[in-house]
Amino acid sequence: MHFSKKIINWYEKNYRKLPWRETKNPYYILVSEFMLQQTKVSHTIKYYLNFIKKFPTLEKLAQSEERKVLKEWEGLGYYYRAINLHSFAIKLKNNKITFPNKYKELIKYKGIGSYTGAAIASICFNEVVPAVDGNAYRVFSRYLGIYDNITYTKTKNMFYIIILKMMDIYNPGIFNQAIMDLGSILCTKKQYKCSLCPINDSCFSLKNNTAHELPIKKIKRSVTHRFFYYIIVHDRNNNICLNKRSKKDIWKGLYDFPLIESKKNILINELINKFWKKFRIILYKKTFIYQIKHKLTHQILFIQFLNCKKIKNLEKNIFFKKFFFVSHNKIEEYPFPRPITLFLKHEKMI
Repeated sequence: MHFSKKIINWYEKNYRKLPWRETKNPYYILVSEFMLQQTKVSHTIKYYLNFIKKFPTLEKLAQSEERKVLKEWEGLGYYYRAINLHSFAIKLKNNKITFPNKYKELIKYKGIGSYTGAAIASICFNEVVPAVDGNAYRVFSRYLGIYDNITYTKTKNMFYIIILKMMDIYNPGIFNQAIMDLGSILCTKKQYKCSLCPINDSCFSLKNNTAHELPIKKIKRSVTHRFFYYIIVHDRNNNICLNKRSKKDIWKGLYDFPLIESKKNILINELINKFWKKFRIILYKKTFIYQIKHKLTHQILFIQFLNCKKIKNLEKNIFFKKFFFVSHNKIEEYPFPRPITLFLKHEKMI
């Protein structure tokens, strides 16, 4: 039986029942694909359902403030995805453009890469284009015995051409989803349920016992250590000082507190001196309130939260003009990175 036919027959009996598979609405599929970038399916489902409930249409999303969009995304991580999704909705609304129905049109928008564009184009619009993600690389490298490094562009192009030739031209969306599920259910990273695989009679890795070797993925990774010192500042009305992160860095678009960052750990006396010079702030003797170690993909953050005395004549302090103050009962309306959320919960502010 033809490869694609076997894959599709298996999928129809074994597919994962996921909420975004109950529709071909391109907006819903777009939301799910953005969320699934670098996030597990199990963690995505709750966020997807809440997001769709809050922003049921592309128009509703476009009309919403970025802060509210990020608030719904809070805890899901990789917040640039939410910013790009929101930007996509706004561009379509402002330019009065209907939802793009071609792969080449979709990938023109920031945040929609080759995989996401192919998934939407094939599932929603039946375009014959391979959606090549980690599952696809794993399935095809093992099935065909491909030892080329999948991080190389030439290897990615080779996979694209090979898979395109093997696709079911009548059911490209189902084919792409079948490959995703085969890689997620049977042909996983560390466990291979080869006896249940619909294509085990012609698999290179099963015949040669090489599943543990493939795919080849060699990446040079360097980890950066960053030291964050957040200062908790209140005005005379006990409102707390917040900052919107706007620079091209982690957590862009989210909110935090006045910050001093260092490449190394700072001793308490040096820290007090730095805060005095930069903020004209007097820290309490019992300075540290809370600390946390937070790991990102290529970074490790060592974060400490520090207390200070209430500042007199705050409105005359030029430095604080770039920040703003909110009352404690309004804090939960703002989207924060996870370390800040944990701190606010620890202090019972949310």
